Amino acid sequence: MQLMLSFEQVSYCYPGASELALDSVSFEVLPGEYAVLLGSNGSGKSTLAQLSNGLLLPTQGKVLVHGLSTGDRATIRKLRSQLGVVAQNPDNQIVSTTVLDEVAFGLENLGTERTVMAAKVARALEALGLDGFEERDPNSLSGGEKQRLIVAGLIAMEPGFLVLDEPMSMLDGDGQAEVRAVISRLHADGHGILHITHDLRFARDAERALVLADGRLVFDGKPGVLLDDEDRLVELELMVRESDMSNPKTASSLRAQRSNPEAKAATLPLDCHVALRACPGAFASSRPFSLAARHWRPARALESRNDGETVKCNSKLAFIRSSNTEMPSLSLENIHYSYLTGTENERIVLCGLDLAITPGSYTLISGKTGSGKSTLLRILAGLLEPTAGRAGFSNGAKVLPGDVGIVFQHPESQLFAKTIEEEILFGPVNLRLLHTREERICAVEDALRAVGLDPASFASRSPYTLSGGEMRRVAIASILSMRQGYLLLDEPTASLDARGRAFVHRLIRRLAEAGVGVVVVSHDLDEFKPRAQRHLVLKDGRLWHS
Repeated sequence: MQLMLSFEQVSYCYPGASELALDSVSFEVLPGEYAVLLGSNGSGKSTLAQLSNGLLLPTQGKVLVHGLSTGDRATIRKLRSQLGVVAQNPDNQIVSTTVLDEVAFGLENLGTERTVMAAKVARALEALGLDGFEERDPNSLSGGEKQRLIVAGLIAMEPGFLVLDEPMSMLDGDGQAEVRAVISRLHADGHGILHITHDLRFARDAERALVLADGRLVFDGKPGVLLDDEDRLVELELMVRESDMSNPKTASSLRAQRSNPEAKAATLPLDCHVALRACPGAFASSRPFSLAARHWRPARALESRNDGETVKCNSKLAFIRSSNTEMPSLSLENIHYSYLTGTENERIVLCGLDLAITPGSYTLISGKTGSGKSTLLRILAGLLEPTAGRAGFSNGAKVLPGDVGIVFQHPESQLFAKTIEEEILFGPVNLRLLHTREERICAVEDALRAVGLDPASFASRSPYTLSGGEMRRVAIASILSMRQGYLLLDEPTASLDARGRAFVHRLIRRLAEAGVGVVVVSHDLDEFKPRAQRHLVLKDGRLWHS
């Protein structure tokens, strides 16, 4: 039987990186087979996805689809018509101005006859719950809706094989159920599927499980063998959490957690290297609450080395009072917002919404996919002007871009610099918060340690060589470096493994304790609701107490 997808001793090293992202990976997926690829953030899963259809080419080895090599430019178009990839960030795949055109885009490029194309597009839209969205602008969709749109576009082309890289990371429970049902239906129809995820819940859906750790394939077999064997599962969970598998105490602790759900929730591995502390306050300037008036100073000296020079560095991020005035609260008053206002396609998202955020508070906002959660955060951060109403501070100042820290659903949209160091320094340097070379070195190290990344390993790397989870951490670090009094996080644990999620929860708690007002948007209520001080649900354009 001819193989659908084959990796033959494939290694890959990103330009400028010192370590391999994939190291001698070999496996074969047969036509019609449903395999799940598991692994922690940074294990090489997304790199493998990009290698599968020639977006990346192996440093060594060979990738074949139906016998066609991804390295053969003469047959790459035929190869990609037989294997579709859904990337972690759907924004990177959207090319059209309407949902209908987006789903039809691939079929048009294949020269599909019009009536046949219309039928295939309609079936794909219905299958992903997007019928009625045909004339919508894809860029106006929520993150979850965009994810479903990309899947619909691939399904319409009826490829023999689908590689799905975290396709449910941005979806609520209903959306996940829809995509899961679609995957099952595609598998039943004979499509081969490689579902890439860090979530063990999806392993039982598959016929086969592959596990990556540090770029190497460490397991290839039946999911039941993996999930029903206590010792194997403990090892897998340790890998997904990036813990020390050689430490018997760690493994013993995890076994105890698996038998005690309450203990598991309380003792997830946490690795917060930085104890954040803060003194919330207003920042003296001609304009109340001005970012330009914020000050930075080392809280505790720490030996650090950069370019061969030893300097004393800060080990904590500090918010320093510059006056006796308390930091003002942040609020939305009678906010209305519509997309395509004044047109026949106008869509009202928010109507008469009120919200008040105080220093040191921790607020969770949930709601159906497409309910307007991301729009609300952008207004709260001063990035969108409401159709009506006011977004501002209690001292009368209007919220302007840069006043409030925000981490978007897809961290790639925030990253643009050549190195992670430049990324982290961009905000505070432009706001004139840092003045000396020592302060800059320390700011980078503090921010990276605050998100659990080793400065020596990451500061000089390109952001675009990171995994999705690592990008998310760097995006958070670049915001933390500006020491804003409010932080907005849009689906902050999407695409993160168990250890990454636990780290985000601890970081949020530390920030709130330090006096930062934190707002989290998430559909993952099991994780966030027990930890937040209050839970609000966005429904029908307004916020309701849960």
